[in-house]
Amino acid sequence: MSGQILVVDGAATNRITLKVRLAAACYDPLTARDGAEALAILSRMRPTMVLIGGSPGDMSAIELCRRIVGTDPAIPVMMTVPRHLRVAALTAGAAAVLDSGVDEMNLLARIRGLMRDHASADREPMLAGMAEEQASFDLGSAQPAPPASILLVAEDAAVGLGWRHALGPRLAAQLRISDPDRALSEAAVGLVPDLYLIAADIAQQGDGLRLLSELRSRRSSRDAGFAVVLNAARQDMMSVALDLGAGDVLPATLAAADEADEAALRVAALIRRKRSADIHRAAAEHERSLARIDPLTGLANRRFALPRLAELCDPLLNPSRDCAVIAIDIDRFKQVNDSYGHAAGDAVLIELASRLEQAVAGRGFMARLGGEEFLAVLPDMSQSEAAALAVRLRAAVVERPFVLTCRDGWPPLPITISAGVAGLMPDPGASAQSLAVALLERADAALLNAKRSGRNRLIVAGLDAAA
Repeated sequence: MSGQILVVDGAATNRITLKVRLAAACYDPLTARDGAEALAILSRMRPTMVLIGGSPGDMSAIELCRRIVGTDPAIPVMMTVPRHLRVAALTAGAAAVLDSGVDEMNLLARIRGLMRDHASADREPMLAGMAEEQASFDLGSAQPAPPASILLVAEDAAVGLGWRHALGPRLAAQLRISDPDRALSEAAVGLVPDLYLIAADIAQQGDGLRLLSELRSRRSSRDAGFAVVLNAARQDMMSVALDLGAGDVLPATLAAADEADEAALRVAALIRRKRSADIHRAAAEHERSLARIDPLTGLANRRFALPRLAELCDPLLNPSRDCAVIAIDIDRFKQVNDSYGHAAGDAVLIELASRLEQAVAGRGFMARLGGEEFLAVLPDMSQSEAAALAVRLRAAVVERPFVLTCRDGWPPLPITISAGVAGLMPDPGASAQSLAVALLERADAALLNAKRSGRNRLIVAGLDAAA
């Protein structure tokens, strides 16, 4: 894993030591001797994360963290602070807090885990305006997010009750106690919490880590948040837990009165990160859908349909070589917009798309190429079979007038279509792209003949008769 890490520490020896460690692990370390230098660097560039290793000198580490998070909350800040300052650091926005004497293995595991978790929530890959800001999950927020769900998997019910008693009053969350078998069975049917809090050792040593690994490997539960609870004698397993996918590792004493506040803040941070990642995954999927779906009708768009048609014309991908298309145009659609308005025109397009899609279902797919132009792509179908289907498509449109629900009192509107049908013509020397272009050109030519013949017509390429 690579990434640029800004190291801030007022002690030169600490800066150099951290820089050497990070460079040896193939990271790209930058260094700053105080808070002012760190903020100046951040004004010019955007590292993957910030590691505050010690006091910056000109301001407290807590204040520096607060300024960094206030300027760019998308940059995770990791801090090594004394135990009595952990709550203050987490409240200031630190994504992770470490003991000052943390060993190199656990330090690097923390960095890997933090980079992994924040990669999916990074804002830069998303297009502007495509994702909402993440909902707040701050303790005591004036506008709290909907309650999160947390599943507690402890070594026994008494410990689980202790966790719930300690965390429940400190989190706007629903906490349930479960066991490994039930957690897996619920995940199998999609009952997945926002976060799993799992003891590393349950019935046997390490079976909590095996549960973590299993849940992370399943499609239904892999995007949940995870935290592992380790006994003091098992701290050597911290790096293993983090590398298996835990977002944080909490001490087994988390329910103690002097540690519950910190534990709650760390759990809340994990839920914020999880929800932010969810938002950005949804935004990414929305972008992908926009690349292939027409937003008005829900049909495939030109950007998806034409490359897919070329694939169907490729003899290596479609050995049967049968493929046909039906080019469709709404007759006198401009008059609909001029007479009834564009809202009525949109309603006609939506209803027409629905009828065409239902008629084609199971035989191929419908696409809207633009305006009132549609295309039925029909793999494994001959030209004559496509012509028979085109007759049914026309019937589905003309047999029932279109009701304009957006216009009260208007009578149902009769709509007709013209269509041109063409089948794939063999040409051993032609590329898939040229075959697809030729197929579309033949269908478009047939459609044009249908329009010239008086509209409300169907013409098959190579035939003069109109139906």
